[in-house]
Amino acid sequence: MKRIFGLAAIVAGGVLALFFPDLEFGWFRGRPLGIVLVVIGAFELLERGRRR
Repeated sequence: MKRIFGLAAIVAGGVLALFFPDLEFGWFRGRPLGIVLVVIGAFELLERGRRR
């Protein structure tokens, strides 16, 4: 389940950062929010890999 969440966060963050950098979500802008999602997704995938 964490692998799916990590991959989804990386894909969603990449789309936000690359294709919607000026889109606003409340106080968040697309590019910084996308970068944060990519980092969280990568952390989830790395954490799952370490447990094995």
